[in-house]
Amino acid sequence: MKIYFLLLFIMILLLYEGIICSLYYVPRKIKIISFVALSLMAFRYISLLILLIVNDQNYLYMLKPLVYTNFLCIPICGIISVFIFARKNTIKLRKIILISGILCLGYCIVIYNSNANTAISNLYGHTIKLQLENYFHFTSLIINSILIIMGINLFNRRYSNKLGASLIVISASITLIAVLLTSINTSFNFLFLGDISWILTMDYALNKVKR
Repeated sequence: MKIYFLLLFIMILLLYEGIICSLYYVPRKIKIISFVALSLMAFRYISLLILLIVNDQNYLYMLKPLVYTNFLCIPICGIISVFIFARKNTIKLRKIILISGILCLGYCIVIYNSNANTAISNLYGHTIKLQLENYFHFTSLIINSILIIMGINLFNRRYSNKLGASLIVISASITLIAVLLTSINTSFNFLFLGDISWILTMDYALNKVKR
């Protein structure tokens, strides 16, 4: 449990770095959307921290909308990273906003229509599991498969960031495997591996696009 607490703390620090970078140092076009995505991801890890340290579970169900925000934020971070690493002069903000809006709508529908069950784990403290969680898993598999293809295609672009393209492929592959493993065995939070790889990729992307 101490190791898990340390990992949560490290993840919050990485998210804090990305939030500060998106808020103060990146161009206006991607400032708001990257800030919102990383902030929602930070709320997920704050929620996981609360689930770990709080004993009273009476109101923990209220964290249901926040615990699964990785399924919303990772695709947005992936799309932003692809546009940044492509090194285009113009970032197609409307496309990013449209895709983000569709993802947000789908996320809200699943959260609203899914019952949540709380349980106690020796490793994670309290846990929250959605009845319709498999919808998130299936969508994540599709999106990360697409991101792998997009990352590979970046290698064919003359001026693209090749290291960034590699990070996209690696992060999407790790997340893909993590989702599959989670579907098979829910006793370990494999999704954490995908989260941390994507946040590292996002932090690198934001540092590359600093004004």
